[in-house]
Amino acid sequence: MGKRGFPRREPRPKEVLTHRLRLAQEVAPPTPTGRRGKPWRYSHALYLALLLGKLRFA
Repeated sequence: MGKRGFPRREPRPKEVLTHRLRLAQEVAPPTPTGRRGKPWRYSHALYLALLLGKLRFA
């Protein structure tokens, strides 16, 4: 039970991913830009956020 006897609401998956992505953006190295070759498809922060989710549910 949460505050004042109300049942605690579980966060939605999108809210959880948004929170993890925000945390990962603070600690992940910046995605390299300005180099030759194929551009990065996803940022390092997104990979880190997805790995955090995998650790949580593994």
